[in-house]
Amino acid sequence: MAFHTSLFPRWRGIFAVLLLSICQIASAKRVEESSYRYPYKNPYLATATVAILKDREQRYVWEETQHLDLTLIPGRNDVPLLEGKGKLRVRYSPHPGPAPLVFLLPGFGGSAYSGAARYLAQLLTDHGFQVLSLPSPFHWNFALAASRSALPGLTEKDSEDVYRAMQAALNAVRERFHPEITRIGLIGLSHGALTAAFVRKLDSERKEIGLDATLMINPPIDLLGAIRTIEQLADLERRYTKQQRSNIQSYAIGTGSAALGRDIEDPAYFADWDRRLELSDEQIRYLIGWTLRQPVGSSLYVSSLVHPSMGFLRAPITPDYRSARLEEARSYSLMAYLQRVLVPQLERTGKRKLRFEELIKASSLKSVAPALSGDPTVYLMHNADDFLVSEVDLAFAERIFGERAIIYPRGGHLGNLWYTQNRRDILTMLKPLLGQHTDERRTAKGPSTAAAP
Repeated sequence: MAFHTSLFPRWRGIFAVLLLSICQIASAKRVEESSYRYPYKNPYLATATVAILKDREQRYVWEETQHLDLTLIPGRNDVPLLEGKGKLRVRYSPHPGPAPLVFLLPGFGGSAYSGAARYLAQLLTDHGFQVLSLPSPFHWNFALAASRSALPGLTEKDSEDVYRAMQAALNAVRERFHPEITRIGLIGLSHGALTAAFVRKLDSERKEIGLDATLMINPPIDLLGAIRTIEQLADLERRYTKQQRSNIQSYAIGTGSAALGRDIEDPAYFADWDRRLELSDEQIRYLIGWTLRQPVGSSLYVSSLVHPSMGFLRAPITPDYRSARLEEARSYSLMAYLQRVLVPQLERTGKRKLRFEELIKASSLKSVAPALSGDPTVYLMHNADDFLVSEVDLAFAERIFGERAIIYPRGGHLGNLWYTQNRRDILTMLKPLLGQHTDERRTAKGPSTAAAP
């Protein structure tokens, strides 16, 4: 029997949502396999190419990197056994004349000086941007100098700390270098992309920076699923003896160092990586898991020194003997850290029972998805073969971002950042920041009123 939707307002709303979702799915861009010439079909091998990302050795005069050490939390520079290390280290890549500024958040545990961060900063400064790079919340320097709890892992709280650090870094750059900033953007990689999503939501509410464009590259979507995958990769270490693990790590570091010694402008720089990196698929997966596990131990080591009375770690430590404490910290997996350290501490400070599932749900991209779905200034780039996401995850991302999402058929996890088409697409998504007019208020402290791209 026919009926009029005007008589059923609730159904009318549901139909509107469904129609919007269908339109978004139809308009999301999936890059065709046949047209994408990225050379590596193995997602783990592709991911390994991130290890040889770097900036150019030859630079223009205006690209001289500036280093800033920021004091954000009183007393953190005087933590026993960490004296003098409590200032946040950020990296500023300037550009002459009026130019947009892009904040850059690296992947899990990355510093402002990581290869991927330096590579992207170079790309952007080459094309008219200035870049301000910060460390990851799971980098030990951030945990010590910028994390108020010194216990990263709750994305919402971490993002508030990142937002405060961004403001402090921006103010420091303005006061020291007096740049002409026309607009402001934000790029996040992997876990940094997840953080960027929360930061964008925060900025839309507080408007203390005024982000005009946000680009997320390879963020985890189902956070619990991504953590479980990381755990599986890291647990591959059980298949090797301590000496075998050391040999694999040494070989990979040596191969990477040899590649880093070459000229990145050489067209063959990223070629034949499958032959140059003579490791099995399992060994490469182990190395990826090992790499993703290291930041957990480093940040937990810092936490134990910032909060010595909490008893996170029990191994003895003195100015002359620190190895046992660091070794204990590095024995923690990400899952173990979240369950055995972070959740209990949040329960103590919040004085309520907190389930692990609650923490993960609150820290996932899906928790801020409603705020992002209607924001035309937020963009997404992802890979269909990224082992940290599923097809269900990608379908969700397409529903949320619609035509603002690009899904590539290959590239693994961040493994195609260097590829020509991806470089071009990054610049295209940020192109609206290169508006012809300059918002004069950008040279003063405060949010932007420039039109969103």
